[in-house]
Amino acid sequence: MTTMRQTLINDRIAALGVTLGLPPDQAFERLAHNLCTNVGIFDFDDSDLVDGTQDKQIDLLTAIQDEKEATIYIVSVKKTDGFSSTALTQMKDGLDWVFRAPKEQLDTLSNLNFKQKILDVRRTLLEVGYSNVEIKSFFVTVGHTSKISAEFKQSMAQIDRDFNCGIYKSFSFLPLGADELVDLVKKQEKSERAINASISIKYDANQSSLIRYTAKGRKGLICTANASEIARIVEDDETGALFDANVRRFLGKSGAVNSDITATASSPDEGALFWFLNNGITILCDSMDASIDPDDPKVQIKNLQIVNGCQTASSLAYAAKSNLLQKDTHVLLKIFEATDEALASKIVLTTNNQNKITSRDLKANDPLQVDIRAALLPYGLLYEHKLNQYIGAPIEAGKKVVSNERFAQAYLSTVMKKPSDASRRKYKIWSDYYQAIFKVARLEGHVLAYWVVEATYLWAKNQRRQIQELTFTRRILSSGTLHLARIAYEKVLAKSTTSAVSTHLEQIKADQAYIYQQLEEALVMLVDILNSNPVFKDDLDGAFKSQTLDEAINVRFVPKTNEQLALGF
Repeated sequence: MTTMRQTLINDRIAALGVTLGLPPDQAFERLAHNLCTNVGIFDFDDSDLVDGTQDKQIDLLTAIQDEKEATIYIVSVKKTDGFSSTALTQMKDGLDWVFRAPKEQLDTLSNLNFKQKILDVRRTLLEVGYSNVEIKSFFVTVGHTSKISAEFKQSMAQIDRDFNCGIYKSFSFLPLGADELVDLVKKQEKSERAINASISIKYDANQSSLIRYTAKGRKGLICTANASEIARIVEDDETGALFDANVRRFLGKSGAVNSDITATASSPDEGALFWFLNNGITILCDSMDASIDPDDPKVQIKNLQIVNGCQTASSLAYAAKSNLLQKDTHVLLKIFEATDEALASKIVLTTNNQNKITSRDLKANDPLQVDIRAALLPYGLLYEHKLNQYIGAPIEAGKKVVSNERFAQAYLSTVMKKPSDASRRKYKIWSDYYQAIFKVARLEGHVLAYWVVEATYLWAKNQRRQIQELTFTRRILSSGTLHLARIAYEKVLAKSTTSAVSTHLEQIKADQAYIYQQLEEALVMLVDILNSNPVFKDDLDGAFKSQTLDEAINVRFVPKTNEQLALGF
């Protein structure tokens, strides 16, 4: 008998299938990938899909890497009502292939996507170091984990013994059924309204200006912030999500208590005493990270919820908006991580789960991101600056969802001519390159870059299907997509006598052959560049991470001087 939670998941699969134009099995794979990895539905990389012949019951393989660490996600997805012990045994065999099979054995794999991803994973392990890599594996169905057989549990135990052996930073294997998937969906829906913030705080190494407390793995922090910091966060939260977990909303500025709060914070005489006269603000969050840099002390908070102090925070925001808030007004903050359901329930009637703070998360509410969302509407693009914010929402005909990361990757790889960073060092988008990518007056160049990159992904995918061996060219089509797009973008601009971006956009949308011709020429050029350098040719994966390859491509589009021509360039 189908349960309510199974119905909820099946309905979500059906809706996602309509949104993406995929059959139920493939829509379920996308949903499972999204829930297991927290990679956005519209950030999905087709090369992560290894489902097919000889997939060893592994359907999705994703490696996410930053400067110092990486996480590898291995997902088996079966749209069945149970958990097959036979399929799990085959998945264990697949894990052996990923981490243990010698190269000679890998060469016998007929599933080229799987083979390429295994090579990518192994390179990630070598670059980051085994002890800095988390392995997270999942077996996903629409069944119920409460009905898992003894044989399935035995296979789980064997997987744990074989791979949770102290080599990696961590290894985990989780079976996920309808119950767990619904819980993950709920968590995701909450996170769509999550407020992430960086709050400047007062810190003096010579005084007890910051108190950390830890007990039974739970973390708390007491500190002081300028009232203007709290006012800023409240003002930036247009949806009111900041107070979702509070038992009361703002009761208005005219009430006796709130008018007193506003008056104190606005008084030249009493503003400095606000810290002593107010109970402060209690914050519940998924995670926090306090930095005590003397020049810039701050605390970064993931999924900030004000659970006690709504009236204080709102009154401070009102005072600031009225230009009455005194500069020397400070407020006491009590911040607690909700690392388990029991603790969160005792603090406030809600649940949260701990997530890692990312630079991308912290930029979600940046006014730049909000402005870009509005600016892209005339182009028919729905800009996703918060992860999964369009999941479950109706998408109008002719509209396309574009994630901010994918949008930024396109611009970084083509206009800024850095495909190596765009493909292999995405974290730089939210740090080193953030201002250069997003703080611009016009977005036409971004839009053109995005459509060129999207066309490149589709073209490369179709080309790979026609090549039945893991050849040099096929590896380029798999790992060098953004390098191809960078070249094609340059060729698109060179093909027209007009500099009007709208002209190129219309040509790309109206005639696929227009962009595909540029991509065919781009592939020829990229093959030539790689073949001309023995280092690139011998280490193709390394080449696509190398800025030297970016420079080699750039040279092809720089007019040659007489001296260069004489030297044979």
